Amino acid sequence: MRCVAFLAGLVGLASVLAAPAKAQSPEYTQYTSPESVQNWHLTLGAGLRYQPDYVGSNDYIFRPRGIISLGRGTRSTWWSAEDDAISIGFFSGKAWRVGFSGNLLWERKASTNAALRITGVPDTKFGGEAGAFAEFYPTSWLRGRVDLRRGIVAHDGVVAEFKVEAFQRIGAWSIGAGPRMTVASADYVRTYFGGAWAGNGGLLQRFNTGVHSVGAIAQATYAWSDKLQTTAYVEYKHLMGDAAKAPIVKTYGARDSITVGVSATYAFDLGFK
Repeated sequence: MRCVAFLAGLVGLASVLAAPAKAQSPEYTQYTSPESVQNWHLTLGAGLRYQPDYVGSNDYIFRPRGIISLGRGTRSTWWSAEDDAISIGFFSGKAWRVGFSGNLLWERKASTNAALRITGVPDTKFGGEAGAFAEFYPTSWLRGRVDLRRGIVAHDGVVAEFKVEAFQRIGAWSIGAGPRMTVASADYVRTYFGGAWAGNGGLLQRFNTGVHSVGAIAQATYAWSDKLQTTAYVEYKHLMGDAAKAPIVKTYGARDSITVGVSATYAFDLGFK
């Protein structure tokens, strides 16, 4: 109940912040339409997160992250959330775009964490996920996004992410927040949460595809110029389903986690349309 109240309050706050924005304003139409005034832009950046050592862990570490995004339009054209995957927008129209979605996954070794050794969870390799995303803007202050990716090297599963943000730009500031939901296949859950024995949480258990986690994110971005931006954010995640029942989480970890982070990005105008 507490996580539900948290999500409801966060979305409500974001809606209040976004309320003054006018839906489908002329500026919004120009930003989100594939008009000839929009060049391709490459956005590069880096960030630092304070997050769980792995999903479900109650040990926290600092971890760097890279940021890359390629799309048509100025940096302010599309809303960008800190938990978005690597995004390359291939096609866009009035208030929508679709493109490539990618993610890098860190390796995980039992030798670095006592909980992993005790539960017998196998090591996982460094790898990635590749797929596609689609996002749309029903109003000038609301974004919906869906990502669908398949694991490469790290796992053989499929992950789907569903995101909604209410956001508002106030001068040089951009503020946004919204709920999250992740659906994962059985292969993904088995790779990251299955132990070395039969029974609850073991590799011989039959894992199910379903809702893997729910959560929310809130972020504030300051634009130092049209190209340079810095962001601070906080993200909440609540594990569900078979992952939450696994010993690595239920006995030695935590279903609920908070991630905080900062980042800086710079957008390069590639000079062609």
